[in-house]
Amino acid sequence: MLRGTWFDRGAEYKARQRGETVLARQFATSYDVKLTQLPCLQHLTRSQHQAEIRRMVKDIEEQAKAVNLAKGRTPMGVAAILKQDPHSRPATTDRSPAPLSMRRQEDGDGVSREVSRVRRRVPSCAERLKNVRPHSWRCSLVVFPAGVALQRPGLSGDGLPVRSGQAT
Repeated sequence: MLRGTWFDRGAEYKARQRGETVLARQFATSYDVKLTQLPCLQHLTRSQHQAEIRRMVKDIEEQAKAVNLAKGRTPMGVAAILKQDPHSRPATTDRSPAPLSMRRQEDGDGVSREVSRVRRRVPSCAERLKNVRPHSWRCSLVVFPAGVALQRPGLSGDGLPVRSGQAT
């Protein structure tokens, strides 16, 4: 049996925001967890089970060692990990920029770049789009000249609002 404590930091934060006095373990809950064998290994004796787990761990370590060797890197080790600042941020990340459709960048007058692009490309739509605010597409019905389509998240291809669960 393993006993663990879960701290509900969200509830604690909300209580502090409301100005409540928070006690040290007020939002702590203890849980007992019974550890059992993996179902696929239940037929093994205790010593066989331990040997199989050791073999699995050894296989994982060997695979990681091979990957590190192929990539020309070495594990940091406990001392190097503990030496790091847990609050530091990486100089670069592997994350790519959000797709254009998901960006919330705005030009000088607070209108999304997509709306500004349509205003420039289709002057006849400019007047219709002047009062459309960014991210209000589900609430606005804008009629475009024949052959011009502006599809936004939440609208189907014909410009009608999409209900949840409905394919676009």
